Amino acid sequence: MNTVREIAWPRILAEGAAIVVSILLAFGIEAWWDSRSDANQEQALLLALSGDFTEAARLLSVVKSRHNMTAHAGEQLITLGETGNVPEADQNGVDLLISAHFARAKFDPPMGTVDSVLGSGRIDLLTSQELIAELTKWSSVVTQLHNLEIEARNHFYDRIYPYLAPRINLKDLDKGMPQFSESYPWGQEQTDAYKLVADQEFINIVYVHWVLKTNILENLVPVEVSLTRISDLIEMELSD
Repeated sequence: MNTVREIAWPRILAEGAAIVVSILLAFGIEAWWDSRSDANQEQALLLALSGDFTEAARLLSVVKSRHNMTAHAGEQLITLGETGNVPEADQNGVDLLISAHFARAKFDPPMGTVDSVLGSGRIDLLTSQELIAELTKWSSVVTQLHNLEIEARNHFYDRIYPYLAPRINLKDLDKGMPQFSESYPWGQEQTDAYKLVADQEFINIVYVHWVLKTNILENLVPVEVSLTRISDLIEMELSD
C-alpha cells in the first residue's frame, strides 16, 4: 500500500533561508572588503598629497622671497633713475641691485600625485568634494603663475641680456648675488654698473621687468590661498 509522504516544509524553508542568508553574507563581506580597500587607497592617496603639498609650501616660501627681492630691487633702480646719478658711496651697491632685480625664479611644486589622480579617473577615491574642486583649481593657478614666470624669463633673455652684455662684465656682476653680499668668496671686479642708471633705455627695461615681477607677486596670492586650503582639507580628511 502506497503512502503519501508528508513534505517537510519547515526543513525546506529553513534550508532555503540559510542559503539566502549565506548569499547575502557573502555579498556583504565582499562589499565590506571593497569598501575597506577604497578606504585604504584614499588614506594612501591623502598621505601622498600631504607630502607633496608640504614640499610645495616650502618651495613657495623660497620663490616668494626671491620674487619679492627682485621687485624691491627694481623699485630702487627706478628711484635712482629718476635722478640719473648715483652718490659715490652707493655706487658699489648698484651691482647688487641689478643682480637681484634680474635674478630668475620659478615655482616648481611636485605635481605627480595631483596629475596622477586627475588623469587616472580614480579621483572618486576622494570623498571630499571640496578637496576635489581645490585640486582641480590648483593645476590652473600653478599654470597661470608659470606663464608669468616664463614671460619674465623671456624678457631677460630677449631684452635685458642683449642690453647688458656689451656694457658691463656680466661674469663679475653675477658674483654680487645677495648670498655673497657680506663678503665675496673671490675677487670682485668693479663693473661701473651705476652708470647705467643715467641711460633711459636701461630704466625703461627695468620698469618693464618690475611690472612683470609685480604681476607674478599678485598671482602668487591665489596660489598661496589654494595651497593653504588644500593642506587644511587634507589634514581634515586624515584626522577623520
